[in-house]
Amino acid sequence: MSIAPYVVALLFWLSAFWRLSSALWGDHRRRALWGMVIAFAAVWTLKTPLVDYGMDHSGINDLSSVVKHVIAIGGIYSLLSYVLAVYGSQDESSDERYVRVSRTVSKVALKAAVVTVACLILLFAFAIDRSKPTEHFVTGHSGEIGMTVYMSLVYLYMGGAAAVAAYQWGSVVRRTTNRLMRVALGMMCASMGLGVLYALIRTTYVFYVTVATPTDRIADLQESITEPLQTALFPLLLLGLTVPASRALVDRVRAFTALARLHPLWRDLAVAFPGPVMLKPTRSKLGATADRLHDIFRLDQSANDRLARYVTEIRDAIAELQYYAPADLFGRAQQYARDHAARDATDTDIFAAAEALWIRAALALKARGTSPAPTQADFSSASGGNFDSEVPWLQQVSTHYRTADGAAAELLPDPQPAAS
Repeated sequence: MSIAPYVVALLFWLSAFWRLSSALWGDHRRRALWGMVIAFAAVWTLKTPLVDYGMDHSGINDLSSVVKHVIAIGGIYSLLSYVLAVYGSQDESSDERYVRVSRTVSKVALKAAVVTVACLILLFAFAIDRSKPTEHFVTGHSGEIGMTVYMSLVYLYMGGAAAVAAYQWGSVVRRTTNRLMRVALGMMCASMGLGVLYALIRTTYVFYVTVATPTDRIADLQESITEPLQTALFPLLLLGLTVPASRALVDRVRAFTALARLHPLWRDLAVAFPGPVMLKPTRSKLGATADRLHDIFRLDQSANDRLARYVTEIRDAIAELQYYAPADLFGRAQQYARDHAARDATDTDIFAAAEALWIRAALALKARGTSPAPTQADFSSASGGNFDSEVPWLQQVSTHYRTADGAAAELLPDPQPAAS
């Protein structure tokens, strides 16, 4: 029993799980790519001996073949949609050949897929003799015109789509300057080249068995050539697609790490000023740890979008907090941070500690019931003012914030005794 179908199916299912977030929050191109991965995962699952045996003993001979072919057409269309969307979405005035090819093919791709699937189902139902089970669909139906038309449609769509994708990725390989992307695009282009070669060899064999009865030697020879081609092209395609996906994974890990580091600061500010907060901090009976994990890994917003919201909401809350802080609080926080800084502390460390002290002290004053002032107290951040610099800066501020409670208390005036 060959383990290759199990291995390839597993790789596709793992890739589908990996790309799930892109299907939920990504654009139509990423959803198309995810659809391709899911379709091919299903196809390779159907090719595994156990599933294939179960399908062929379901009471409908050759059922696994038509199901595989229909799903494969859907997967090929999804892949083609992804490629065409990426390379056809250039400026309307672009006259590049690869852009023109994308726009032309995109007009007929869906119609061709629908017509192909409809024809396959009709041919399978009415033009192919399925009175006896077959071990190999093409060889088992040799001499049948219905099978010839059926498989010709499959390989025509497969080969045509692979040729378009190979052309597009090959064009990009020549234009890109990033070495890693050149390697990835080269692998994807090579996988589509194998797809074209596979379709040509199989089409030739289909016409051969239509006019002649194949010997066991010929049947085994074409299987020994085409099966390795098919088995190789899909992992090669996945490997090529993994390079940009790996970069996305690294970005996602960085986003979750930043969310985890910013959460204590964001949560306290969001509780104090809930007005501008889009997704409120979780408050459940499961405890602080469970609530924190839910806030960081919640599924109703992507990690990058949530990180952008954290930064915006932190800054909005700090602007509101300036109405509750004494005018001299930021200056005193800076002086305290300098006086208590470690010997090897940098100016950046001192500024981040001062900002954290100011936030902690101002929140404490608001919690005491301090009335807001008519004007904002002095406060300035050393973040740099743009998102790329805000994220690492606020992480540093949040690190100091977690340990600033005692120091902030030294900056606060003693609470006034309640009137008797």
